[in-house]
Amino acid sequence: GEGVCGELIDKALFRLLAPNAKHPFTYEGFCSAIDHYNSRHAEKVFRMGTRQQRIGELTAFLGMASHETDGFIAPREYLACGDNVVVDGELYCVPCTSEDYNFDTHTCGISMLENDQSYMEFCQPYTTPPKGCTCEYVKEVEASGQLEGHMKANDIFFGRGSIQISNNFNYIRASATMTGSKDTFCEEPELLSTVETYSWGVGIFIWVE
Repeated sequence: GEGVCGELIDKALFRLLAPNAKHPFTYEGFCSAIDHYNSRHAEKVFRMGTRQQRIGELTAFLGMASHETDGFIAPREYLACGDNVVVDGELYCVPCTSEDYNFDTHTCGISMLENDQSYMEFCQPYTTPPKGCTCEYVKEVEASGQLEGHMKANDIFFGRGSIQISNNFNYIRASATMTGSKDTFCEEPELLSTVETYSWGVGIFIWVE
């Protein structure tokens, strides 16, 4: 975060602004994401204009990111993947409607995949590379058992990141811009939920682009 971290914001101020922040929303990840973006662009995020203007932009960004992530604790959209489980290192989600989702316990009463239903959110199957990540409508991983009503997180382009990006046609643009390859986030969308630089960075991408 050259010119930003340690100058406009330090770790103590970040903790004051984001007291409940959890991985991947760390101060170090934020600074890394700023460096990552600015090393690839002539127009530097949070480094243009007067000091007052820069502080204003930084404050506005963090305010939006806090809203999008429920106070820097949720790297994934709740309705798509707030109710989740990890099995053998893989994350699985229970997609839910707002009526069936409990925002206090983050559990879903009725999976949208019940009764052999397909999950059709965040995917335009006819939008294919180079305009969109390849995707298809999904069904539950298991009809019974531990993963009944669940879908594999890496199969879905739901909202992720400090300012949430969603849909296969947006993921491919972010992937190309942020990593130099259109395949990175198409092949593993969960990178935007787990890698600090990418979780913060996709928010910066949306903010600036």
